[in-house]
This record gives sequence, C-alpha cells and structure tokens, in this order.
Amino acid sequence: YNKITFKENPPIPLEEIVPDTSPQAVDLLKKFLVYPSKQRISARQALLHPYFFTDPLPAHHSELPIPQRGGKHSRQRMQPPYEFTVDRPLHESL
Repeated sequence: YNKITFKENPPIPLEEIVPDTSPQAVDLLKKFLVYPSKQRISARQALLHPYFFTDPLPAHHSELPIPQRGGKHSRQRMQPPYEFTVDRPLHESL
C-alpha cells in the first residue's frame, strides 16, 4: 500500500457541477453520493425526500410533452433501441 499518492485538491461544489438543478435535487444527490453505505440515504427515505413533492411534480409519461422535430439532433438519424432479452448476457445483444 501507499504506492500511489494524490495531491489534495479542493472540492468542487456540487452546485457548480450541476448548475441548473434545484436545491432539493442537489440535496438528494448529496445524500445519494455518501461513500459509507450505512450513512447513505435509504430508498424509503429518498422517496419521501422533498424533491419529489415540489414543482415540477413527477408526471406519468403519458402526460409529458412529445418533442417536435427540428431540434438540434433532427439531422442525425435516430438509431433504433437495441433489442435484448434477459435469457442471455446483455453484451451478446449489443
């Protein structure tokens, strides 16, 4: 051990990494990114987090707007999604 050393760098605030994110989303993300698993937020706690109860509220996919053609990726041909089955390893389907 002690064969590799790294110089200490100041942390980059998560708000700078994901700048267009709500404070509730950043708080939830910080709770997910805790290294010791015993201190990490549980699934039950995460689902009760204020992020899921503030605007914009979660919506069923049928309620979401359908993107219109002409966006920045419209010139690129859309690739069909890969077909895969759970009966064989995923890498064999790709």
